[in-house]
Amino acid sequence: MPTVPHPTRGVSTCNRCGARIRWATGPQAGQRTPLNALPSPAGGLAAHTNGLGGLVVRVLDADRPEPELLEWKAVAHWSSCTGGNTQQPVRSRPARRRPAVQPPLFGQQPGRGAR
Repeated sequence: MPTVPHPTRGVSTCNRCGARIRWATGPQAGQRTPLNALPSPAGGLAAHTNGLGGLVVRVLDADRPEPELLEWKAVAHWSSCTGGNTQQPVRSRPARRRPAVQPPLFGQQPGRGAR
């Protein structure tokens, strides 16, 4: 019997369209996948909460076509996002820049080179 996720816990908003999403790990190791916050009967993914409170997702395939106990069907958000070009990732902050002037090394006076 599939379960239903908590309605607000672990929910954030998409930076592009403002929709409610949940971040999950998977289906490949180390991959982060945004999911629509609400379960969908048309979903091609099965999501469940692991013992540490994180959300884990797997693909529904021919071997296991239905969600198992404590899983629910989910849809990857990038397939339903309405916020423009979804091919390029959104940067969360600008790139770091190196300082133009190197700070003095230990024992050197500021503004003077090594002697």
